[in-house]
Amino acid sequence: MSKVVIDLGTYSFKFGLGIKTYAFDPKEIKCSEYGDPYNGKEITDLGAFKKMINKIFETLEVKPNTCQVLVSTHFHQPYELDEILANYFFNELEVKGFYIAYQPVLSMYACGRLDGLIVELGKNYVQIVPARKGWAVFGSIKVGKIDENFEIETITDLIQEAINAIGESSHDILLQNIVVSGGPTNNQEFEDKLEKKLAEIYTEKKLFVIGGQVKTGRQYTALIGGCILVVQATFDSMWITKEKYQELGQEALKVLYTVPKEAQF
Repeated sequence: MSKVVIDLGTYSFKFGLGIKTYAFDPKEIKCSEYGDPYNGKEITDLGAFKKMINKIFETLEVKPNTCQVLVSTHFHQPYELDEILANYFFNELEVKGFYIAYQPVLSMYACGRLDGLIVELGKNYVQIVPARKGWAVFGSIKVGKIDENFEIETITDLIQEAINAIGESSHDILLQNIVVSGGPTNNQEFEDKLEKKLAEIYTEKKLFVIGGQVKTGRQYTALIGGCILVVQATFDSMWITKEKYQELGQEALKVLYTVPKEAQF
């Protein structure tokens, strides 16, 4: 069964098929060509949004009712978007399985990590996401606004807030696994500047900052992480099936936010 991964971005939707190797060929369609129907948190034009999704399946030459679909989204509250997506993919496209994952966590997967601190650079925001065993620590996520002239201190301040919200015994593993995703492609200068600034703050800690996939660019890390995740045998039990969604409705989506005890700091 084909496993389709769709990364919803403000500028573009990136997509691909689950793959067991690192020979990725990321595909992308621009939101501007469809009137910008998604702003990163909500769908502003459902009709245009559906046209983009249909184009994705046409490009991949996959029929929706023959595959499972993972969609990655920005961290958002409340969860109306998740319900809209589930209704659309299950009831209209009739996909066999569905799952929603958060972009920062998938970026971490792309870098071969399950524990760490993700620094995600968006269009006009940055979010700092601590993660444990592949799950986001929702209560410690920090989000701030940025623009093209932002200062690095804006981000380091948020990193400190996120780390301080977690027990000190976990600080080392976070600081040694800092993943940068989004933003300018392969901008090593940013990673170097961030690591240098953090070293001035955490003078007695080991630090390691990684900027995602070098070959494809860190704007594709969430997509790549999703393509890696969906083909893992351990993920087979995570899919929400159409039958389960028809039986439980929105209740079936709670699995997306139920973090197991072993994944909590």
